[in-house]
Amino acid sequence: MGVPARFAIEYPQRALELIGLLEDEARKRQLLGSFGLLAAAAILTIPYERMNAAHFLHREERDHDLVTQLKRLEKVPFLEAPFWPKPPDAELWRQSRIMASVDDVEKWRDERGQHPLAKGANTIGRRKASEVIRILRNALAHGNIIYLDKDGREIEGNVMVYMAFLSRYEAERLDQGQTYRVLVTTEDGFIQFV
Repeated sequence: MGVPARFAIEYPQRALELIGLLEDEARKRQLLGSFGLLAAAAILTIPYERMNAAHFLHREERDHDLVTQLKRLEKVPFLEAPFWPKPPDAELWRQSRIMASVDDVEKWRDERGQHPLAKGANTIGRRKASEVIRILRNALAHGNIIYLDKDGREIEGNVMVYMAFLSRYEAERLDQGQTYRVLVTTEDGFIQFV
């Protein structure tokens, strides 16, 4: 393949082709979560950055449609976003907050004092696509990903079932101390998104 005319579009298309070639092998080797993270850099992080009007390689005359599409994601709920090939299983996605240190998964608590994985703590249903994508982008860019077992615990050697993506609130929220947004999904949920 040659030099792409529109990197922010053609690069992820090429990556999707590779994902199609390699996903079955990742599943066989029980590496789906790691494969999803590898693929997410190509499908999410790099194009997301290149689509932003503030990016130094952005060309308004060529890329204005990409900025428009990003702005549309500010209005549509994540679970109803147009990028899903089929509607996602809402039970595979959770979003909440962590109001203290993230060092110990067992001690995670939201603003109401409940664990972010508790049934009543999930706010994904009212989150816009742009909010969720921002969490994923930040977590991927800074390595803020935690593998969790079937019980939502981080126990070395246990089989990974969930992936937690952490994003610290930006400066305007730091007056509340350490506050993080947390997004949790399964390996399959994440690879479906990717």
